Formats: sequence, structure tokens, C-alpha cells
Amino acid sequence: MADVRAWFDGDSDRGQLLLVTALALAVMLVTVALLLNTAIFTENVATRDTTADGSEAIELRGEAVAAVGELIETENRAGDGNPENVDDAIDAMGPLVDRERARHGTVATLNRSRSATSGQLLRWNDSGNPRAFDEYGTSWTFVESLDNARGFRVAIDPSTLIETTAASSDTNAMGVRFLNSTTDNVTYYLYEDGTTLSVAKAVDGGTPTRQCSIEHDGTTTVEFTASQLSTTGAATDCFRELWPPNSPAEIRFVNVGDEKGTAEATVESGATPIGDVDDDSAVYSATVDITYQSQDLLFETTVRVAPGEPR
Repeated sequence: MADVRAWFDGDSDRGQLLLVTALALAVMLVTVALLLNTAIFTENVATRDTTADGSEAIELRGEAVAAVGELIETENRAGDGNPENVDDAIDAMGPLVDRERARHGTVATLNRSRSATSGQLLRWNDSGNPRAFDEYGTSWTFVESLDNARGFRVAIDPSTLIETTAASSDTNAMGVRFLNSTTDNVTYYLYEDGTTLSVAKAVDGGTPTRQCSIEHDGTTTVEFTASQLSTTGAATDCFRELWPPNSPAEIRFVNVGDEKGTAEATVESGATPIGDVDDDSAVYSATVDITYQSQDLLFETTVRVAPGEPR
């Protein structure tokens, strides 16, 4: 425990933030674990019934994923995200969880499976403010040499969008194109349709079809990896997903006109942003082992945590 205290006794604001998050995760695990009581459940045995106790075990997993994800995002939020800081924070959580559960006669462990994965946080804006998308012309690449991406979002001023319909959006509406090594390249067009911001999808130059829309009130964000639209005080999930089925190697803006907004994505290391897209170091993912064991229950799982990665 002395080593854990020593790690957090410095003057680093980032360390203090990670400590608060680590403690919150430990308390959360203890609280949820108290609900697990009567059935034997292991995640890798798919033939067993999903009983109420099995659901509670899955809930424990979900809460752990959310908390470790918050650790990652806290580290990235401060800028220049360092995977070693997330590793240290997860290591510091382990003894806290284990010691607290021992008081209740059970065993609960949270351990790193491996070191956190490094990444890049890409931002395209004007010091945090909207920027004209046509600075590089009517078509330009945001990032290429892409393997994995999460948290890709475009915030747009709807008043700068073309007003059109889904069927004709490919001729004049701004599009976000995802290219890969196959022929199934996908473009999502953003346009106004009356008082709504709508998104239409076209595959390999086919006729666009509307995926979803939202009544906008000022700046509207299209969360591509989360398949969600949001505006002031409102959000809607797009049940027709806004991320291509094949992992893209390049993201490009096409049909660019007078649109203004911002763009952001977290990607694995090795991607190549284009132009003056800001490129900061970040943490992409972390992988943890979670175990809970009592007299009547055994729950074991390994989870890769990458907040905002496509479903």
C-alpha cells in the first residue's frame, strides 16, 4: 500500500484526478459485488442460462468498463495522454478492491492484462471554435493509414449546410467518406431538411438513403462511432449505424462548401493526420482482468476498454 500512496503523493493534478477516479471504481465494484449471491456464472460458457445472478455479474463487468474508460478519458483530457499513467492508476486500484472485498469474505480482483495501448487525439478546429471546412478545397483527407478509431465526431453549424433531400444529397451536400481496401466505400452526407439536420448514406456512389435526423437548435454533433446525433438539450440514437461495416483506412471530407464546424477522433498510433490537424499523444485502450468469487459464485472475464469505439 505504501507504493500506492507514494505514486499519488506528488503535486501532479493529473495524478489527483486519476486517484479520485480509481477510488470511485473501487467503491463501485464493492457496491455491485454485494448483489452477486446465488448462481455460478462464467462469461465464457455460452450454454448456461442467463439468470438474474448472471445479469448482475454482467452489470459488474459493465460498471468496471465504464470506470476504466473514465480513467482513460481523464488522462487524455489533460492533454499528452500517457499510457503509463493509466497503467499506474489501474495497478493502484487493485489492492483497494481486493482489501475491501476481503472484509466481506469474498475475493475480487482487478488486474491489467497488458500495458495500455497508445494512441493519437486528432482535433480540427480554430482554437476550439468552428472552422471553415473548405480551407483545403472541396475534398480533403482528415486522416489516413488508419487501423482503429473511436470518438469520431463532427460538430456542425446547421445554418451553413445545404438544404436538400436525401436522394439528391450526394450532388451538393457535404459528405464524410470512409475508404478501405475493398470496394465498399461509404459516404454519409449531412444536410438540412426543413428544420432538421439529416444524415444520408451512400455506398460506392449509390443513391443516398436517410439514416436519421434531429431537430437542431444551434451547433449539432454527429457522433459517427457512437451512431448518435445531439444538439442543445437533445440527442437521438441512429439505429441505422453511422459507421461503415468495414473498418476504414481513411476518412475524407467531400462536397465541401460553406460548412463550418469542428472534427475530432481518437485513433491508434500510426495513423497520419493531414494538413494542420492537431495531433496529440493519447491513450487508446486498456485491457483488464476482473474476477469475483464467493462461496456460490465465480465470475471471470478479460475486457478491452476503448471508450467510444464503434459497436
